[in-house]
Amino acid sequence: MHGLKKYTKRLQVHHYIVFAVVLAIGIFNAITALAPQIQQRELEKNIALSFEKWWQEEGIPQFKVIGLPVNDSARAVEFEQYRDRVLSAGKSFDIDERIKSKRKEFREWWEIGGGKEQYTKEHGKYPKEAQFNRELNKFLKKYTDQFPRYAMAFVPRDSEYERLFTSWILFPSWESFILFAILFLLAYVRLSDRWGAVVALGMFLVLAVFGGFVVDFFTATSFFSPHVAERYMGASIALAFLLGATAFEKNAVNTSPIIRGIAIIGLVFDIVINWVVNPGIFGAVSVASIPFFGLGALAGIKLPARRKSLSEQRKDALEQRMQRTAQRNITAERRVKTREKIDEGFSEAQKGHYDAAKLCLCQAMTSLLQEQPLDFETLKKFAERIVSPSLFIDVTSTQWLEWGGTAKSRGCIEAALFLLEKGLVLEKDPKIARRALYAIGEIRIRRGIEPEEGVKRLEKVIELDGSDLLATQAKKLLGK
Repeated sequence: MHGLKKYTKRLQVHHYIVFAVVLAIGIFNAITALAPQIQQRELEKNIALSFEKWWQEEGIPQFKVIGLPVNDSARAVEFEQYRDRVLSAGKSFDIDERIKSKRKEFREWWEIGGGKEQYTKEHGKYPKEAQFNRELNKFLKKYTDQFPRYAMAFVPRDSEYERLFTSWILFPSWESFILFAILFLLAYVRLSDRWGAVVALGMFLVLAVFGGFVVDFFTATSFFSPHVAERYMGASIALAFLLGATAFEKNAVNTSPIIRGIAIIGLVFDIVINWVVNPGIFGAVSVASIPFFGLGALAGIKLPARRKSLSEQRKDALEQRMQRTAQRNITAERRVKTREKIDEGFSEAQKGHYDAAKLCLCQAMTSLLQEQPLDFETLKKFAERIVSPSLFIDVTSTQWLEWGGTAKSRGCIEAALFLLEKGLVLEKDPKIARRALYAIGEIRIRRGIEPEEGVKRLEKVIELDGSDLLATQAKKLLGK
């Protein structure tokens, strides 16, 4: 929670504006996609209610008069006919269904309603199938252009390139939008800080429009040509570029592995969604996203970061000072708690609460050995008290030796001797005891602390086994 608060403090006004715009785009997509579906469900409900009323008041009596059976199958047949009559009257809100019916309607008009004759009269030549398809497309566009998800989308076959300025606002599925919202906001926050809001947004908007030209190029190839009449929408290509720039930059240490991993995995998810979840034309988007991710990575590495303003530099310096102060406060607080643990442990031991004393004193010793910088005097006094024979706490020999080794490595020799000697007394394993003997002997001889005792320890090491490396080192210390 603290990290989240710290992160939100770095957000500026333009970040919140972009968040609001992304949210507004999501609401717009939800309304334009769901409104026809909601209206269609309401229509279906009204059809069912009106049919039920007709069936009870007129349908059943009519069936009985003419002697037809009144049962569920008869009712189902009548309902389907009733529903088809309502929908064929142009009351359906299902755009895809209306397009199908309008195709049928136009074909009937073209073949038997005088469509061909009218075309011949207007153009001076008899139409072929290509002319039919062109006129059908015009007819359908008059209908579909009433709806934002059609009027704003780019269709490569129609070459209406002005629609590229609006097609990126639309999204083909809710999966695409949710993934876009998460990844775009992540990329924008990172890149606006690195390059500036104008550059980051400018690159995105330019590539959001240019992505349509890329898809237009792909649909001109034989593999994607069957999808030339489909609607292109979304900003996956621009997003792939931003993710590439987010994942890589000139100073690699500024991008954490987590951020890089999210950007790469996010790209993979977007490619999979476009290839699997969304319709055919988005296969071209999936293919195009890969090289644009690479271009984004190249831009991230090559483009220099913007120079921070004086106010930003002052803010960063203030934050660093606050972090150092907070770290010092935390360290001081930990030191106080460690010493309170020491006092508590000896107090519990005096009361005969040896289990509680052991817990407190062991925690205190571990914490004291980890302090930066090490408090030599406190550690020495604590080690001397904790190894006292009058202190009845059950600590394993390996724990004493481990503490002693740590104290030795950190340069607190007196404390190391107290702890190693205590561990040596308790240790039953000859091999571990022999290493402890060597450590104690080495310290005493090198530091001149009762060196004659150190000689005895090293001679014992050689006595137990005089042929290994440890014995060789002991002999060197003894001058043998």
